[in-house]
Amino acid sequence: MKFIRKKKNQKICGKILKNIILNNQEKSSNKEIHHIEIFVSNKIEYSPGDSIGIFPENPSIERDHIIEYVKKNRKKEFEEYKYEEKNKISYLLKKKFNILFLSENFLNKYSFLSEKKNISLNKKWKLIDLLIKFPMKNEFSLKDLIKIIEPIKPRLYSISSSPKAHKNVIHITVSRHRFQLNGKTVYGHCSDFLSKLKIGDELYFFIYKNKIFKLPNSDKNIILIGPGTGIAPFRSFLYEREAKKATGKNWLFFGDQHFDTDFLYKTEIINWKKKGILYRIILSFSRDQERKIYVQDKIWINRIEFFSWIKNGAYVYVCGNKIPMSVDVEKMISRVIEEVGKCDSKLFMKKMKKEGRYLKDVY
Repeated sequence: MKFIRKKKNQKICGKILKNIILNNQEKSSNKEIHHIEIFVSNKIEYSPGDSIGIFPENPSIERDHIIEYVKKNRKKEFEEYKYEEKNKISYLLKKKFNILFLSENFLNKYSFLSEKKNISLNKKWKLIDLLIKFPMKNEFSLKDLIKIIEPIKPRLYSISSSPKAHKNVIHITVSRHRFQLNGKTVYGHCSDFLSKLKIGDELYFFIYKNKIFKLPNSDKNIILIGPGTGIAPFRSFLYEREAKKATGKNWLFFGDQHFDTDFLYKTEIINWKKKGILYRIILSFSRDQERKIYVQDKIWINRIEFFSWIKNGAYVYVCGNKIPMSVDVEKMISRVIEEVGKCDSKLFMKKMKKEGRYLKDVY
């Protein structure tokens, strides 16, 4: 078996084995979270806590709109390109150039090429809309535009598989991000791209090593706090600890909106509890009762045991939204330290962080 030697941002080609929605769509979940499995024919080097970097492709319809616009409005210039060069432009517009959600920096540069100068910075632009509303001056060519177009930036996703438990396969957990923009419902560039991948489709990615967010020795107790897609690296952790027959206890705090629709990896988590891999599971589904209850509220309910664990050397991991989740969780842990442990929470947390026992992977 060929071994892929570690190189910075080395691109790896994989094929989609599985792409399923974890939320119960029949019961009208508000979310669309995908479990995606990527097969790689060669052995890959990664460890729990690492991520993969993915460069999303632009939708074909967006690329085609730009090509049609150029054909219509700059026909002479377009015809000067050879056939291979047309293909190259098509390739660049699909895989290399950022043509969605254009940056303020790009808009400022583009204004020098445009006949009009009053490009609004208070809205998000797609390249095709910009070309139509603010056409380029005739004195500038496509090459001038290409010089200032920014590349597609990679997005990082926590790996949710374990190299010991999943040979030649990498799993990721992806929330298809939906939001309102300029009065329309739009989707996040990369999450939308990933959500549409079918079995057999190729995907290029690189391994992003996280040297800090790592498991401790197998005999250490760990507390995992990961609501929503924050569960992803902890799934990796638990598969790894199970494969290694780790003797340290594992305590999981998981939450989302509804038990019936949003309990991600429910079967696996319940099985880990039955097998004793999970010592404790604390669940918090915020919208299953009149008053919203979050993971930090469950930490307070379990404050006596929680403080006992961290006082006796347990490692605490937090993964998920930086604001407000990780901030609220840290405030609650500080409160537990102050009120249960009767300790100075700042000094206690500082010591935990210095010892590498309080680790966050937030976004």
